[in-house]
Amino acid sequence: MLPWNLEDWITDAGADVLEKHDADASSLSAIENAVYQVWLLDTEARNGGLSQYFCNHGRQQWAACQAAIAAVGLTSFPAFARALNAIVAGAEDPYAAIRQQGDPAEDLWYGYQSAIVQELKEAYNSAL
Repeated sequence: MLPWNLEDWITDAGADVLEKHDADASSLSAIENAVYQVWLLDTEARNGGLSQYFCNHGRQQWAACQAAIAAVGLTSFPAFARALNAIVAGAEDPYAAIRQQGDPAEDLWYGYQSAIVQELKEAYNSAL
C-alpha cells in the first residue's frame, strides 16, 4: 500500500493528466503519459487487482504502459514488468492467467508500487 503522500500525489497528478488526456491524448508530454499510464494501472489494481486492469484495458494498454515508462527511463519499473510479463506473456487471456494464479498475481503491483510511484513523482517534479 502506498504511503498517503504518494497516494495523494498519484491521485492528484493522475486527475490532472487525465483531464488533459481526455481533451487531446496526443498533447501529453512523455512524463505526463507515464503519469497517466501508472495512474491507470494503479487505480485499476487498487480497485480490482491486476486482472481488472487487463479486463478493462487489455494487452494494448499494457504495451502502451511499458512503452511510456521506458520513454522516461524509470529504473524501478522493469522488474515489475518482467514479473507481470512472466504471468501474462504466453497466456491467451491475461485476465484469466492472473485470476488463475490468484492473490499473488492480483497483488503483484503492491510489491513494486511505492518505488515506482516515488520515482515517477521525482521525474515528474524534475520535468516541471
